[in-house]
Amino acid sequence: MAMPCLAPCFGLGGAVLPLALDVKQPVNNGSDMKTIKSIAVVALGTALLSACSWVDLNPAAEDILVLKPFQTKQCEQVRRTTSQVLDKIWFVNRNQEKMAEELATLARNTAAELGGNAVVPDSEIEEGKQTFIILNCPHLR
Repeated sequence: MAMPCLAPCFGLGGAVLPLALDVKQPVNNGSDMKTIKSIAVVALGTALLSACSWVDLNPAAEDILVLKPFQTKQCEQVRRTTSQVLDKIWFVNRNQEKMAEELATLARNTAAELGGNAVVPDSEIEEGKQTFIILNCPHLR
């Protein structure tokens, strides 16, 4: 006969495993629990915010392509632009892929304003900044 679980439980393939609780610890005024909750809220909030994107693609930039260097042989350079986003939120580094996506979106927006139809990264991401070359590629029109 299975014993009822009086502590918080987690199911595992039909078996019930209780979460270990140490009932020998003295009861305090709850300040430890408040501290743990505060840390958890800050950590969760930071994780959620670091995954958020605050950069919108302008409708005019929807057709701007992000090319690899080998794809630019038939293109003419229009100009260079440097995009910048936050690389940290509080003390937490942001996801590199998310930053790269946002930086490329900013470069595409700029290319649309300047009459380009493609961009290619010209540097690595460093402290939330990346340089792009704005291109006019006749074969892409």
